[in-house]
Amino acid sequence: MTEIFYAMDHVLLLADYNDPERHKHLAKHLLISLGEEITCFVEDEQATCKGIIISSNVLHTIENNGNDILVYLFDETTDIAKEIEEKYLQDNFYYVLNSSIVQEIKMIWQKDMLKRKNDKEIQKNYYSIYQKILRVCNLDTSKPYVTDERVKKVLLLLEDMEEITEGITDYLAKKVFLSKSRLSHLFKEETRISLSSFLVIMKIAKTYEYILLGESITEASIKAGFNSSSHFATTNKNMFGISASEFRKDVKVIKIK
Repeated sequence: MTEIFYAMDHVLLLADYNDPERHKHLAKHLLISLGEEITCFVEDEQATCKGIIISSNVLHTIENNGNDILVYLFDETTDIAKEIEEKYLQDNFYYVLNSSIVQEIKMIWQKDMLKRKNDKEIQKNYYSIYQKILRVCNLDTSKPYVTDERVKKVLLLLEDMEEITEGITDYLAKKVFLSKSRLSHLFKEETRISLSSFLVIMKIAKTYEYILLGESITEASIKAGFNSSSHFATTNKNMFGISASEFRKDVKVIKIK
């Protein structure tokens, strides 16, 4: 089974992640094998390892060699993506993680997440586990915590919407009595991700949910606010490297609030 956890500032796949076709998209990767070594092909280079960070917009693929893999995906507009660039990548295509870091992450996951009983328990404990994993990687563990009531209202409005339309920023700004530019600035300040990127992630997430409720990819993507299923597929692949067809397989989606 592929499990997809989507949060405000990242997406996590727990999957048998094996894509023989090289691709690139606009998200930085943190990949941790929960088993033995995996083989990573990045541009013209190859690395065999148990953990790796891969830059965005570079050709890559993974041979998982039968292992389940944690695949964290960070949109380029997030502070975490910027910190990964500064601390690890520094304009390189990839960075192989030290085996001791990988082992610590595996222990955290196996100890804390394998005990989970249901989705409610996962949602309750997910961020503490995420923070521990980031801390092991020497990355900022500050959880996006929204204190501004206007941003809270925007998030609640988005939660209740069936679709994310093109004019939604105007609508949201009027609802909280702010200009578009002020709302965008405030949203980034509070959540650590740009409003425009968050709206795309929300639109993708709503499409996931509709697909898993039994709607066709075309019906789901249009209902969520995309122009067509191909628009959804392209956006999804560009941001997270996930093909739409994967959601017809054994997939579980968990929203982290």
